[in-house]
Amino acid sequence: MKWGTFSLSQIPDLSRVPENFETDFEQFQLAEELGFDTIWIAEHLFSSYGVVTSCQVLAAAIAKATKRIKIGMAVVVMPFNHPLRTASDFALVDILSEGRLLFGAGRAYQPHEFVGLGIPMEDSRGMYEEAMDIMLKAWGDEPITHDGEFWTIPQPTDVLPKPVQKPHPPLYQACISPDSFKTAAQKGLGLQLASPFSYRTYREEWVDKIEESIGVYEAECEKAGHDPKGAERMMLLPFFVHESQDEAKRIAQERMEWFYAKVTANQKSVGGQPDLIKGYELTMAESKKTLEGGYLNFDKLYENGAAIADDPATCAEKLNELRERLGITEFVLWTNIGGMPAAESKAAMKLIMNEVAPRVNEMEAAANAKAAE
Repeated sequence: MKWGTFSLSQIPDLSRVPENFETDFEQFQLAEELGFDTIWIAEHLFSSYGVVTSCQVLAAAIAKATKRIKIGMAVVVMPFNHPLRTASDFALVDILSEGRLLFGAGRAYQPHEFVGLGIPMEDSRGMYEEAMDIMLKAWGDEPITHDGEFWTIPQPTDVLPKPVQKPHPPLYQACISPDSFKTAAQKGLGLQLASPFSYRTYREEWVDKIEESIGVYEAECEKAGHDPKGAERMMLLPFFVHESQDEAKRIAQERMEWFYAKVTANQKSVGGQPDLIKGYELTMAESKKTLEGGYLNFDKLYENGAAIADDPATCAEKLNELRERLGITEFVLWTNIGGMPAAESKAAMKLIMNEVAPRVNEMEAAANAKAAE
């Protein structure tokens, strides 16, 4: 089992942006000291929901502030940049980190970002697929040309530098809908699972639905000639641990509810757009039901396992159940959600590696030993 930490650099008080980035880096360095395997980051625009506007900028800084820990993108939004720029920038990040880049990609889901950039949201799936194709070819050894729906590269162009990792950094796809699991399987990509988004789509059935989709993913992997168990399956969870279960819930509640309120506000229709946008019908329709049904209050989040805030033993039991059902290979635990004070977040990180991770690792080892008998 691998263990990761995550930050969206959520800063409710925008007067404290510089200070908060300082504490973010303190937590990244602490993660490395504690033995976490990965740091995962994401990019967003035009909102305090997340003030990292460019994964490549932050990843390059993390690369020089750390030595060992891998640096994961969760995710790079492919439609928002020219794919040759994406290929060039992240090849450089891979070099600066000495081959520690993990590349997760997605197509974005917040309407206000598309409006701000003047990009039709309904084009996002096609743009994502075309951009991924261009980027992977650009990371290859030959100059490329391209004549597509969204981008044209008329003359042979050689993207330099090339990534350190060959043939390219490990690739992940953010997956919620069954179609996204199929696409990931056909391309042999690792899975990026996230309880906040699967839960907002499927509510109390979110784990069941992921389990069903993983069954589809494994079948599609076999059809495509990929090992159905070979790719990484990471899961992001809003997470807080304290020696006292009651204190864990008390501390986490306000921060986790702030996050869900912010993502809900950002995903609502803007600029006169219709409620349902092509390519997002499932998530938008179901997210509306989730909000109207009161599923985003902390008690419901906690009850349905979409947010974990417990003592170490209970946290370990919940994580192990997800590991067993879904074949998770890495838990990415989000302790600084919603502007959580750094002292609280750091304390939780220490408990994760000192008391939660060892318990889960022991459960995993026992299960593997039993299976081998």
